[in-house]
Amino acid sequence: MNFMKQLQEKLLALLLMALLTGTGAYAQEASDKQKTPDYRFAVRTNVLYDAFLLPTLGVEWRMNENVGIKLDGSLAWWGGNHGKVQKMWLVNPEVRWYLLRDRRFYVGVSGSYGEYNIYKYLPGKLLKGDTGYQGKLWNAGVTLGYQLSLSRSFSLDFNLGLGYTRSAYDSFGMTDGVRIHKQQGGTKNFAGPTQAGISLVWTIGSNK
Repeated sequence: MNFMKQLQEKLLALLLMALLTGTGAYAQEASDKQKTPDYRFAVRTNVLYDAFLLPTLGVEWRMNENVGIKLDGSLAWWGGNHGKVQKMWLVNPEVRWYLLRDRRFYVGVSGSYGEYNIYKYLPGKLLKGDTGYQGKLWNAGVTLGYQLSLSRSFSLDFNLGLGYTRSAYDSFGMTDGVRIHKQQGGTKNFAGPTQAGISLVWTIGSNK
């Protein structure tokens, strides 16, 4: 009887030890996962803006599988004959939330700030007649987008931003190579598109 009691005690002790060991291993595994978070870093260019002679380069840090922080910068510094000019810089920060099972659709909040001096260069040709514009702009809004995977490391990012934009500007024309001001201190406020993009994305350290 004493032998059976001792055997039961030993079996109980072994079982308890196994449970504690398994719990410890699980806790260690969870701790290791916390120490090595799942995130990715990406470099990107907006080929849509590039096509309008506004070269754009950006980065995105995926904090985890659901949240990303993106920052794009654009700079154009072109000039030509007869006062033709496109000088512009723009910064665009954004926070994104990736949705659904594959985390390719996303929504975001974004803003932009920049300065411009445009006359008869793209997108200046899209503006009114023989008028140039020089000023500042800022906007804020929401973004909707989708990332199409091309390979383990490359993807295309399609996005459209909607929100509020304000611009303060001077307008001018050119006569014999001399700027003639048409309007000073003009402002423009509108609700509508704030950004658009077709971006080529290179993901570094991808675990797709």
